[in-house]
Amino acid sequence: MASDPTPQSGRLLTPEPPLTVLILSDTRFLAEGLAQALERDDRVSTCWSCTDFQEGLARIAEVRPGIVLLDAAVQWGPEAVGCVLQVEQRTKVVVFAVTETSDNVIAWGKAGVAGYIPRTAALSDVASLLACIMCGEQRCSARVAASLLRYLSQAATTDGELNHAPVALALTPREMQIVELLAVGLSNKDIARRLNIGVATAKSHVHNLLGKLRVQRRGQVALWVRDHAGGMQPGPVIG
Repeated sequence: MASDPTPQSGRLLTPEPPLTVLILSDTRFLAEGLAQALERDDRVSTCWSCTDFQEGLARIAEVRPGIVLLDAAVQWGPEAVGCVLQVEQRTKVVVFAVTETSDNVIAWGKAGVAGYIPRTAALSDVASLLACIMCGEQRCSARVAASLLRYLSQAATTDGELNHAPVALALTPREMQIVELLAVGLSNKDIARRLNIGVATAKSHVHNLLGKLRVQRRGQVALWVRDHAGGMQPGPVIG
């Protein structure tokens, strides 16, 4: 329930805006059942459900939900997060029904989720957990918190050791191909056709690649190629 705007420490508390949620799950009864449960909660103003991923992406572009609640068992896996954010960057992707192990949490975190809901959570707690995530909070076990600290510590050490290594060495052959295609200005649809992959897969690759190259826009890839041409090892040309 949204908090009342009562005085506290000399200031007024601003009520939290109601949540708008779109649920993406391959399992229809799960998506519809969760949507019905959330619609009964006062913290949720609108809730949609989609069981087809491509239709879900189109729906996200249309309604622009505050939260996309993504089933951890969705066929696309963590790659789905990049596809969603490519369509609507301002939405928060929250993955639900997650097996709460450090490897799972880290994998989804690296994919770009704003938070997660463990598979052990009760249905009645989902709206509350979503509200916490929207406020920048994440409830997790002490074991997972400790694992995340170890991961960050190890990542910091590794970054220090590899700080001067060429970025191109970290790219897969597929990413090298996409770098070349982006550098000549091809769209996601053109890249998908050229590499014989789905458009959603191409979008996911491009999103992840921009993050790996540490650039914000597609047009910056050409400049990156110019600056790193000496260290690039292009994959085979795709006809």
